[in-house]
Amino acid sequence: MKIPSVIFAIAVLILVETGFAQSFQNLGFESATVPPGSFAQAFPGWTGYIGGVQQSSVLYNLSYSDTAAISILDQGWTNSPGYAVVTHGGVIQGHFTALLMSGIAPGAGVPADTSIAQTGLVPIGTQTLQFKAYMDYIGLSGSFGVTLGGQTLSLTPLQSGSNYTLYGADISQWSGQSAQLAFTVFAQRPHIGDTYFYLDSIDFSTQPIPEPSGWALLCIGTLLLGFFRRRDTSR
Repeated sequence: MKIPSVIFAIAVLILVETGFAQSFQNLGFESATVPPGSFAQAFPGWTGYIGGVQQSSVLYNLSYSDTAAISILDQGWTNSPGYAVVTHGGVIQGHFTALLMSGIAPGAGVPADTSIAQTGLVPIGTQTLQFKAYMDYIGLSGSFGVTLGGQTLSLTPLQSGSNYTLYGADISQWSGQSAQLAFTVFAQRPHIGDTYFYLDSIDFSTQPIPEPSGWALLCIGTLLLGFFRRRDTSR
């Protein structure tokens, strides 16, 4: 067998193994067409789900107070008077930001989680997934989760801004592999109000999750020492 034939065979095997996977796209949501006529125009490359049902429609610069939905926001966002009173959200970076709202599923009358997902090839050499997000809610609490390849990621807050937190997660085990990335905001059960999850600036980084700084470790040690001293004196 000639060497070029061997190289060709190896290349074919690699393509089959990765499933002809394409790179992730539109990770900053900057490819939106507004006003959108469909979900695909607002979120090219992404698929949206409410209660596990794929969505074909989307909101534009709107939010609800009692209904699950997905919205694309731009600089024209005015906090949607007449709908939810959400005071801290808005565009995080660039021209567009995604807003995921969990609440009552339209037409179903039951609480529903809301998510967006995309399948792509994690770049070779990737160490961490990073993204900027902000969460607000009506009620007692709200929560969100991120999965890659069906596995829930352990998130670490890395930095805070005026209207976002930068999160990071170690995804080095998926480097060079095709996997589905999904962001989900969970509905409150029992339902009290919507939970709002603003998402932007998703990035596959070659940098690992930073280790805790020496100063932070010193502060933690000092707090623990003070705790144990107070505990001893109270005996």
